[in-house]
Amino acid sequence: MTKLYYSGLKYGENDVEVKLLVDIQNDWLEITHTKEVSQVMNKSTGKYITVKRNTLKFEVVS
Repeated sequence: MTKLYYSGLKYGENDVEVKLLVDIQNDWLEITHTKEVSQVMNKSTGKYITVKRNTLKFEVVS
């Protein structure tokens, strides 16, 4: 099982980091970018984060 945390600075907020956990083997994931923001959506759970574009990063959890 491989899980990733996507994180970044929340769009429209100062110094607020948000995280989203995604199981890349079982969840349906969609990542979109515009000039200002990146959005990561876990369509299996209905959760998403919207972050400033240049702050999006991921971390392998397991």
